[in-house]
Amino acid sequence: MASSVLGVGIPATSSLTPVEMQPGLQKALDIMESDMTASPYDWEMFYFTPDMPFDLWISKLRQKKWDVVMVGMGLRKLDPLIPFFERIVNAVHTELPNAKFAFNTSIERTKEAVTRALDADR
Repeated sequence: MASSVLGVGIPATSSLTPVEMQPGLQKALDIMESDMTASPYDWEMFYFTPDMPFDLWISKLRQKKWDVVMVGMGLRKLDPLIPFFERIVNAVHTELPNAKFAFNTSIERTKEAVTRALDADR
């Protein structure tokens, strides 16, 4: 059975993303989504911003037993988002205590991050 992987990140259209960067970011996210959908993983992406109800994240975590939660770089690199990032991680810890975390260093390296997380115990 394929490992279930939930990605979480900021959408390209977010007000947190400079307007001039949005088209390029969306293109990169589309490529990443296609790559991950074609991967051996049961992949799903959840786009989330601090102005959305946090219960949406909790509901997504409870949808199924996720093996890996991949937290996108955009949530971790901006200082104002650190409290939001911490809430996301702490919710995963509470709801899915056995899930592994993956942290990509770029959108293009998402599959590498997931594979690294799954291979960590092997």
